[in-house]
Amino acid sequence: MPPPSPVLRLAGVRKSFGATQALRGVSLEVGAGEVHALIGENGAGKSTLMRILSGAHAPDAGEIELDGRPYRPADPHDARLKGVAMIYQELNLALHLPAWENITLGAESARAGWIDRRAGRERARAALAQLGHGELDLDRPAGAFGIAEQQVIEIARALLNRPRVLILDEPTSSLTLADAERLFTAIARLRSQGVAIIYISHFLEECRRIADRYTVLKDGETTGTGPMAGATIARIVTLMTGREVKDL
Repeated sequence: MPPPSPVLRLAGVRKSFGATQALRGVSLEVGAGEVHALIGENGAGKSTLMRILSGAHAPDAGEIELDGRPYRPADPHDARLKGVAMIYQELNLALHLPAWENITLGAESARAGWIDRRAGRERARAALAQLGHGELDLDRPAGAFGIAEQQVIEIARALLNRPRVLILDEPTSSLTLADAERLFTAIARLRSQGVAIIYISHFLEECRRIADRYTVLKDGETTGTGPMAGATIARIVTLMTGREVKDL
């Protein structure tokens, strides 16, 4: 059964680049406080779909709704303002700036035309605390942190706009097991706060562990969706490849 009153709903989304049909009619629903795994082989259409949701591309056809209203962001900044934030696999930080400035970049607090550094630091600390990382050194340059902490800084920046939907693209690909566990804890916190999370990963066991529901893409089409609790790895692989799996 689909989640009731989805925060984000896509129906029949299509996108072509010249003669190449990247998306042939993708449908997806994500509810508040839900972690939804988006699964597919390379070339399945995941990246194109996420670029549409994050405002980098416009769809050719189909419907996208956010909280029951049409959603058509003009660009990634507009998407964030509307409530959809994406954390790419390649992080986008100003490595020479301190952590708090990275978190508030583009959303600075101001007083009488001047940047209010104290208010900015307080907002950055509150965003980090939401993720269970209130201990992070706000004045340390982002480039001095490890990949896991940089990822937390980027997610904290997304939280300043109070996103309704957070998209995580292969978030554990460069993390150690210990850092991945901390990320899962942070995701659980966001889920409890009602944030809808789209989780993209090639690690199927990881998806089974963290996701409530899943959607599989193949050749730009939705081939299956449902509760993760009732899904097997063999079933998901079959949906991804179009072939029955005899041996794993």
